[in-house]
Amino acid sequence: MIRSMTGYGKSTGSSPDYEITVEIKSVNHRFLDLNFRMPSFLNELELKLRELIKTRVNRGSITVFVSLIPAKGNKVKNIDTGSARAYKEALETMADDLGISHEIGLDTLLRFPEIFDVKDNSLNEITESEIISCFLKAVDAMIDYREKEGANIYSDLLKNAGELKDLVSRTGELSKGAAKAQYEKLLNRLRSMTDIESLNKERLEQELVLISDRVDISEEITRLFSHIELFINSLDAEKASGKILNNLAQEMHREASTVSAKTNLTEISHLSVRMKEIIESVREQVQNAE
Repeated sequence: MIRSMTGYGKSTGSSPDYEITVEIKSVNHRFLDLNFRMPSFLNELELKLRELIKTRVNRGSITVFVSLIPAKGNKVKNIDTGSARAYKEALETMADDLGISHEIGLDTLLRFPEIFDVKDNSLNEITESEIISCFLKAVDAMIDYREKEGANIYSDLLKNAGELKDLVSRTGELSKGAAKAQYEKLLNRLRSMTDIESLNKERLEQELVLISDRVDISEEITRLFSHIELFINSLDAEKASGKILNNLAQEMHREASTVSAKTNLTEISHLSVRMKEIIESVREQVQNAE
């Protein structure tokens, strides 16, 4: 089943030393782009978290926020008021630049454990285990969000694919007499413009057939049907790939554009315009598919 690349997950927990919050935000991206925002003394844990999420997610720009607040009873040797003041001023400047109201209070500053000189500012096994547990729960929540969003994308894509298939079918029916119609049209025009009997009849027919064949869109119709079927099958795959869906959408757009360029029938022109509208919508949707 298809999954969206837009998602959000959050989990909280605690260890004897800290209150732990993990938030994960995900948006679309061509590849897997991981970013971590957490206290510097957790840097040694980042590689492990990266490997864990790589086993669950293939694409998307993902930002992981890990917040640690010293637990009650976790004795503090010293408070770095200089760092606290720097954080407060930086947050106020950011708020002013963004034009948003702000009031930086103690509850906000407590989210930055770097301002505390705690009894043990190293990563112990209990805290590490709890961070990983919170992280995995947040990943689960984010993936659940992405799957729900993916279900909506799937429904829209399936509906569009069905309408597109119907348009291609109608175009194929209309195109059956297009080459013959073009041949007759050119022949009648020649009759009105020149003495057709004085022309080399065999050479004339060859030229008219060649020109008429240029409006034949049977191959494009066949390829469009093939692309649509593969697109639908890819949607229903156990692990639908946004990259494959995007490539198929590009191929469908190319064939629909060729149909539009080659046709000499107004009805087909109108249908091809609608085909390209649907395909463009499909291309936008699959940009957010994992």
